[in-house]
Amino acid sequence: MIAYLTILVASVFLGSNLIAITLPIGQISIYRIFSLLVIPTAICFLLKDRQSFKIRTNSFATGMVGVYIFWWIWAFCSVLWALSIGSWIQAMVLLTLGVSSIIGIFLWAKNYLQWRKLIKVVWVMLTFLSLWGLFEITTNIYFLADLGKLDKYSTFISEPWTRIPITYLANQNDYATMLLAALPVNLILMNTTKNNLKKLLTLGCLLLSTLLIFQSGSRMSFLMAIAFYAIYALLGVSWDFTRKQVMNTSAIILISVLVLFALIPPFRSLITDLIYILPRPVISGDVGRMNMWRNGLVYLGKTFGLGVGAGNIEAWMELFGPLPTNNIFNMHNWWLEILVGYGAIVFIAYVLGYALMIYRLFDLKRAVNKTQQKVMNALITFLLVFIGASITSANNMLIEWHWVFFGLIVAYIGIMEVQVYGKKMRVK
Repeated sequence: MIAYLTILVASVFLGSNLIAITLPIGQISIYRIFSLLVIPTAICFLLKDRQSFKIRTNSFATGMVGVYIFWWIWAFCSVLWALSIGSWIQAMVLLTLGVSSIIGIFLWAKNYLQWRKLIKVVWVMLTFLSLWGLFEITTNIYFLADLGKLDKYSTFISEPWTRIPITYLANQNDYATMLLAALPVNLILMNTTKNNLKKLLTLGCLLLSTLLIFQSGSRMSFLMAIAFYAIYALLGVSWDFTRKQVMNTSAIILISVLVLFALIPPFRSLITDLIYILPRPVISGDVGRMNMWRNGLVYLGKTFGLGVGAGNIEAWMELFGPLPTNNIFNMHNWWLEILVGYGAIVFIAYVLGYALMIYRLFDLKRAVNKTQQKVMNALITFLLVFIGASITSANNMLIEWHWVFFGLIVAYIGIMEVQVYGKKMRVK
């Protein structure tokens, strides 16, 4: 099934704009066809040879897949209280595609060599999209972008350094978030090859991805790219801090934040935008976004923690307010999108599963060689920075590559659990 997964993984980075057919029900792409066929294919294999399916019940990877399945079941049941059935159907389709991809990768990527082949496929596709973005900013030729929206001030010709890479994606924030995945992928391949030419090539792609994230103008993505390098470097060093040192460092950081708040107006404005909720004559983009988050928490309370239902946040935002959002209704926050849309139970399960993936990678690090430690450091760092990076896009449910990438992380954890713990894993 590795050939099947290769097509699935490669095609997701083509999005729904390239090599796709437009039908009344939506865009039908190669990725969506292969993703929808995962569950029927898995059922056929199960009926044909039940012994080929070995589920390790005490595996953290299995647990995370269970979280995704539980999320899907809850989302399906949320039709009972969903305000907009059309939006519910759209969200269920996207969630089904995502969860199916994760299940397929988890079931069929059975060893490290297969997993690394899939990572190479991701590298090829991300490198292609990086080179496409580089082509855009060097030539000012955009094949799919709406330049009327992208070049709002008509500066791309007179001021080339203001050009923004975007390729086929809806906006530059989505492009920059996707390129964050190129950072761990390049580091993984750089640290698992002995060929110096390949090391140099992946280093060049790593730097190119960072440059394009900066050029995109996505503040949070660039901040997370900087954080990625810092965290990855820190994970590669052995630390032995005393409790007093930790307390002193925390105190220095707190005092620094207070000084910044007191002396730097832009920083103070950033903080006050987060906490100031009284009416104001002009609603900035940041204030509008914060109002969406506040509105979402109100809706969560009104639904007694059950959530507004799959895909129904925009419907509630548009109809009920109460705080103004500049006529923008996408939550722009992956975590609140889960909490408000699917309720507190799903949110808690997802956060716990996410945290346990990070914990498990730290746990496995102690029992593997240095090469695998570097792979785990790259994945841990990505999981940490994605917490912040995921609030840049309008709707992460639509960002299909992230489901596949998380499927690869879950599969890697499962593969390494078998290598490290072997017979200790309970199989059903």
